[in-house]
Amino acid sequence: MAQKRDDSKLVSFKELLMANSSQVDTLAQLLIEKGVITQDEFFTILKQVPAEYQGKRND
Repeated sequence: MAQKRDDSKLVSFKELLMANSSQVDTLAQLLIEKGVITQDEFFTILKQVPAEYQGKRND
C-alpha cells in the first residue's frame, strides 16, 4: 500500500513524475485487464496523443 506523504514536505519533480507515471500505468493495466480497452487500442492512442500535443504547441 502506498505511504501517505506529509503534506508539509515538498516533493521533487522526479518523485512527482514517478508517482504520476505509476498511477497512469496502473490505470491502463486495469482498463486492459477488465476488458474496457485492448492493449492494441491503448498503444494506438498512446502514439496519437503526443502527436496531437505537438501539433497544438506548433499552432
